[in-house]
Amino acid sequence: MVALDIVRKANSSLGSRLPNPVALFVGGTSGIGQSTLRQLALNTKAPKAYIVGRSENNAKPLLKELHDMNPRGSFKFIEADVSLISNVDKACESIKQQEKTLDLLFMTPGGLSLVGRRETSEGIDKLFALRYYARMRFTQNLLPLLEAAETQPGRVVSVLGGGFEGNINADDLELKHNYNIVSCAMHSVTMTSLAMEHLAASHRASFVHVYPGLVGTNIYTNSFPPPLAAVYNYGMWPLMYPFSVNINESGQRQLFHATSDHYPANGLARSGDKAAVGSDESVGSGAYLMNWKGETFPAGEQMRSLRAQGMAHQVWEHTTNLLSRAVQMQPNMFASV
Repeated sequence: MVALDIVRKANSSLGSRLPNPVALFVGGTSGIGQSTLRQLALNTKAPKAYIVGRSENNAKPLLKELHDMNPRGSFKFIEADVSLISNVDKACESIKQQEKTLDLLFMTPGGLSLVGRRETSEGIDKLFALRYYARMRFTQNLLPLLEAAETQPGRVVSVLGGGFEGNINADDLELKHNYNIVSCAMHSVTMTSLAMEHLAASHRASFVHVYPGLVGTNIYTNSFPPPLAAVYNYGMWPLMYPFSVNINESGQRQLFHATSDHYPANGLARSGDKAAVGSDESVGSGAYLMNWKGETFPAGEQMRSLRAQGMAHQVWEHTTNLLSRAVQMQPNMFASV
């Protein structure tokens, strides 16, 4: 476990190590993303953060709070429903018109659902799009900016389920025919880890897949109707609270995960650094599975088997093909590839 005092000390040094970071937060208007944004504002001198969310009006109090925390910082909101890949492309194009480099891509969009497959107008299940495909499109589009980051290579952080990889259906990766709640979760998690391994092998950026632990966010309130959300908030949450991670602590830890030099890009670990073990069992591999405590670990037996079968390449090839197909289904939208 990375002790919280070490996390705080490292974060407090960002004013000298990474004083003016350029970051993109996808899903940063609530929960873990919002908490991490606050820590970025508190611990850096003049950050520039782009925040992608569904409602700019709802985000105004957060934007004011961030500005009050750090008047030298720049906090810009991009309104977009990122369950649509064409909207992801538009958001990325906006950023590329304003920035040449990007230090951090931090992603938390998602939710919960008890219903079956719900396809967007682009033919992708909405929840699957939020958990995996939209995040990979942001990554794909913004890799040139991440690789061009000056102080150190940029970092991609996807907060989901690192370490909980399992079996996936290679003949139905998008779950067009075999969709259920469990398979969507398993495919999202496992494909994220495989895609990150594939990208880390050939790109000057580092990739972190985090399981954040049990954190008190508004995910149930946002995902379920009031009666069901109330059952969780007032019936289940009090029982789970003693085992949870405080939302403020989670933000501190996620900022550490997003900026620590313990998780370098592939081949860029400096002599004397204590680089973390990557998901492929090699130190400093560029792709890292991480629990809420900042501990990294190699992937389990199932991932080893999938890797040996060439599934990392197959998953990324499937992903790029599906993303291209998705934007082609929106003839009036442009796509950035």
